[in-house]
Amino acid sequence: MMEKTQTAIEELGNESIEASAESTRINHGGTAAWLCAFGGFMISFTCYGVANTFGVFEDYYSANQLSNESLNNISWIGSLQLCLILLVGCVSGPLCDAGYFKHLIGFGGLLFFFCLMMTSISTVYYQYILSQGVGVGLAQGFLFTPGMAVLTHHFKRHRTLIFGIFAAGASIGGVILPIALQRLFEEVGFAWGVRILAFIVLACVGTGFICCTTRFPPRKGGRVLDIRVFRSPSYTLLVLGAGFVGLGLYAPVNFGVVYATDHQMSQQLAFYSLAILNAGSLVGRTLPNILATIFGPLNLLIVACTASSVLLYIWFLATGNGGMLVFEAIYGVTSGAYVSCLPAATASLSKNPNETGLRLGMMFFSTSFFWLVSSPIQVAPQLF
Repeated sequence: MMEKTQTAIEELGNESIEASAESTRINHGGTAAWLCAFGGFMISFTCYGVANTFGVFEDYYSANQLSNESLNNISWIGSLQLCLILLVGCVSGPLCDAGYFKHLIGFGGLLFFFCLMMTSISTVYYQYILSQGVGVGLAQGFLFTPGMAVLTHHFKRHRTLIFGIFAAGASIGGVILPIALQRLFEEVGFAWGVRILAFIVLACVGTGFICCTTRFPPRKGGRVLDIRVFRSPSYTLLVLGAGFVGLGLYAPVNFGVVYATDHQMSQQLAFYSLAILNAGSLVGRTLPNILATIFGPLNLLIVACTASSVLLYIWFLATGNGGMLVFEAIYGVTSGAYVSCLPAATASLSKNPNETGLRLGMMFFSTSFFWLVSSPIQVAPQLF
């Protein structure tokens, strides 16, 4: 018994020494580090940048290819995509820690391209579910968590700021892509518009593949699903809270365009309203991260979550064009701050940088089931 105890103590000590050594090897900058930050930005641009445009797809589908389907049925396409981005993180996060970062980015990028091409030739509901909901969601899941986790190999002191830069990629994608898609759908049609989007995705992921590098040796003996991370009460409460927030957070992203057109806003201005939300999100994903380095990411996370909740409760009061645009801009700031601070808050609970991918993956896995039912729950009351 004493021998087993002594062995356990030695193993724990070795892990602590290894974690400490890895932490001291972080350079907090340099060419490779900032190239990695840029590559992560490009990956985020494609993952949540595309996911943040689903409001454009939903409005287009409801008026064209899927006009015979209910808004609730169409919303499942976006819900599956959001769910799988997070669910696949439970696999891609630990695989990234195990040394398969390049494999994940390469495979995810090619799958993303292929599934968007399949979306461009889809004609019926189940085909959109498979290509855009399942296929694109899987591809984004293989890209997103590794693209975020690899940043911890290069930065520790300014990690919150770097996560903010990563999250800003999604916001900038959400500003540019809805406007670009709306113009493409008008000029070249839906099919070629989605194909052009596929080539943009391929170029951005390729940039991330080249620029992002790992610095730590693969983590040995890791598990894909490791419930031991939930031994930490603070981590468990953070994951549970993030799940409930996910049930309502993306309502303006998914249904803001539909809400605006139903309240007599022109379709073109409604598409721009989604871009305005994502522009506000850009501010929310960068500026609060500077404050988080002072006050801590968990504290900023609470403030952002509370502000977003209050805004959702008063959303119905915005009925005119001006009111809806102001709401979108402010909500973009608060929701963007929440999304940006959440990974940093999770990473702050990781003592070993090589466990960040696991903790992020387990959080995304656990909250993905909330995201799966989020859009149907949001549309169920028929508020729009």
